[in-house]
Amino acid sequence: MLKILIYEHACGGGLAEGVVSPGILSEGFGMLRLCVADLKAAGHEVLVILDAELARFNPPIEADIIPVFSFKEAQQAILKTCVNIDAAYIIAPETGGVLHALVKLLEQNGVPTLNSHSSAIQAVSNKFNLYRILETKVGDKVKVPKTIQVDNAVQGVRECVIDGLGLPVVVKPVDGVGCGGLSFVEEVSQMEGAVERIATEFASETFVVQEFLKGEAVSVSLLCTGMQSLPVSLNKQNVILSTPKGVSGYMGGVVPFDHEMQQEAFKAAEAVVNCFSGLRGYVGVDLILTDMGPVVVDVNPRLTTSFIGLSCVGGCNFADAIVNAALKNNLPSKVFFSGRCVCFSKMETPKVDIELLDILYGIPELVSPPFPVQDSQRGCALISSIEGNSLERAHHLLEEAKKHLLNIMM
Repeated sequence: MLKILIYEHACGGGLAEGVVSPGILSEGFGMLRLCVADLKAAGHEVLVILDAELARFNPPIEADIIPVFSFKEAQQAILKTCVNIDAAYIIAPETGGVLHALVKLLEQNGVPTLNSHSSAIQAVSNKFNLYRILETKVGDKVKVPKTIQVDNAVQGVRECVIDGLGLPVVVKPVDGVGCGGLSFVEEVSQMEGAVERIATEFASETFVVQEFLKGEAVSVSLLCTGMQSLPVSLNKQNVILSTPKGVSGYMGGVVPFDHEMQQEAFKAAEAVVNCFSGLRGYVGVDLILTDMGPVVVDVNPRLTTSFIGLSCVGGCNFADAIVNAALKNNLPSKVFFSGRCVCFSKMETPKVDIELLDILYGIPELVSPPFPVQDSQRGCALISSIEGNSLERAHHLLEEAKKHLLNIMM
């Protein structure tokens, strides 16, 4: 049995700074809740750093809670607990170097982590650098989208023409996660709005412009030891791509996802991960399944939302498998599923009263309740459904769960 500290940024620091959207909070809490449950089921003792505002809602997390009132206080709590834990797990975005900095802080204090090594996190966090490395190391095995890195809108439009990207294109931050700051640009006139969004949301003048690829958005979840990797599932991603006037976003997905290109996607993801020494524990690789085959668009050196599906229908305790991979260099001999799939989706809701939360906690399909985030007039829940007969049936059950939730809230 290990004593493990978990820090999830949206729930343990970002919310305290007042910058977390209800949608991001729902994903973060869902990952945190199921990771804690799996580690507890494996016999580990778990400590969780939790924003005091969130803690007052008495959220359904079976762990010892360390309340904090700011991100600075969260960092201090991490340092304070270093001497009393066996390992730590940081669930945080690469954006702004947050994940890299927190993992490096733990490494400097001699604390084993379930994360990738800080040097590996840094190596894959910048999307433009990632593509250049992949083109050099595995360009004959792995396709990546045509991409340019630019510093302003005028140059961006010019480079799009010079490099032959054409339109439409996708404009996004160099170190964004999910669909944060991402815009789908169909006309040159939209480029300025896309760049302004990145500058506003990420305080960055550097961004990437990338060819738009038609196909199925998926991810591959892998378990890694730092030297070896094992693809464990192909996951469907439900993504909304919007012009700068709208909001792009990751809405949910399906785990596992049955597709004829599964083995090709597995081989591509494994080839990518094996390029970087030090990727450990859980790693997610995002791809587009196109007519040309799988195209790699991102590497996530951290826990991703697809873990929620793995936790629900995986044939083993995946959180404990992360412990074994990261700390013991031990990968499962094989990975199997329960014969079922899980569909999960974010769902915008009215803002709820605190008194209603206790009732919502009892809904089995509710992975993350719509916490009443300060300064937001809407909430966001994360709903799941599990079905063994068909994907169509799972989608139907998901819609029924959404209706049930709304009926309770109205």
